Amino acid sequence: MNDLCSAMPPEQRLRGCLALARSRYELLPLADLQEAAHRLPPGAWVTVTCSPRHGIERTLEAAERLSRDGFCVVPHLAARLVRDHDHLEAIAARLSAAGIDDAFVVGGDAPRPAGDYANGLALLEALSQLPGRPARLGVPAYPEGHRQLDGALLQRDLEAKARIADYAVTQMCFESAPLLDWLRRQRAGGLALPVYAGIPGVIAHARLLSVALRIGLGPSTRALGRQRGLLGRLLRPAVYRPEGLMRGLWPSLEEPGGFAGLHVYSFNQVSATRAWLEALCASYCAGQALEPALSSSADSGAEIVKPAARC
Repeated sequence: MNDLCSAMPPEQRLRGCLALARSRYELLPLADLQEAAHRLPPGAWVTVTCSPRHGIERTLEAAERLSRDGFCVVPHLAARLVRDHDHLEAIAARLSAAGIDDAFVVGGDAPRPAGDYANGLALLEALSQLPGRPARLGVPAYPEGHRQLDGALLQRDLEAKARIADYAVTQMCFESAPLLDWLRRQRAGGLALPVYAGIPGVIAHARLLSVALRIGLGPSTRALGRQRGLLGRLLRPAVYRPEGLMRGLWPSLEEPGGFAGLHVYSFNQVSATRAWLEALCASYCAGQALEPALSSSADSGAEIVKPAARC
């Protein structure tokens, strides 16, 4: 990897280093969320998930606490948990009062809508029209498909959302090829939206395999059974580190039109993931002057990280 870095123009290498420094950590609103967050760098970008089990209120409360603590917070807003326009206005007002100017809009896993918004696109359209809306709105993308949605429908949905949203984040993938192939197709089709690559953090093999099988990652899940080497790595009594995944993604992080950064699915196991990312940054980006670039808008469409959030 260091040989690859040294062969690249300095401006391209800097872009990749900034992408590492802008890594977003996804946290679950569980009892250990606060402890997990405070194992991250001060001012880090943190996204907070939203589930039918815990409801949208827990996500909002967690986001408000984290914002007070100085983190750059991105709450997930699940369409099927929002009742109506008044409820949505109240959510937007809470985010504004908390100084939260970024939200990630998803359909959600509730079997039935709680009210007027049956899917993420409906909520995104409504939210984008509010005067007090967050400045930035993100949407999900599915390079490996969705177990409940047709591929053609997913593509139409993404194209409709791209006319409103400010960025997209992919589902968690274990290999770089599906991510890179999907991004190439999207760019060829005209998608200009910044896209963050969804990767697993450093996590115990058994837990990662359990999560992958439970959420049904389509081709990635099948690959765990087809490719003996990968399955063996995931079942070893050790932790999974996405080293091979990062080797494949690194050139795209440095290319204009490549991935804007990383969205790390941490499952609240942040200490080892942070250490791994900081080691990558130290290894790949030695000698790069990140501080001035981190305090300015360095790559189009990507958010500006607080100086304290750099690696």
